[in-house]
Amino acid sequence: MSLLLERNTRPHGLVVKTYGMGPATLGLGNTVNIGDYEISLEDFLIAAHYVLTNTDLEEDDPRRKFMDAIRTMREVDGHNPGRKRLDSPEVFFL
Repeated sequence: MSLLLERNTRPHGLVVKTYGMGPATLGLGNTVNIGDYEISLEDFLIAAHYVLTNTDLEEDDPRRKFMDAIRTMREVDGHNPGRKRLDSPEVFFL
């Protein structure tokens, strides 16, 4: 499954996709593709941390709503037997 970014994103319709969110020993790697860019999951999370912490919060800052959504996440049974995934009781939209 892919995620299409369409809120003031250039180029319009930029696609985000994850690959190989599993053991690196399978040769899958953990990568996040954003358009033509492939980055490691670790670098993606470092970038997310940077975006969340690098500037002061503004009134009605969307980072607050994002953090609320993250706090509701729980581990649930995964799509594959014996695996877990993160799930949130609410869908995150701004």
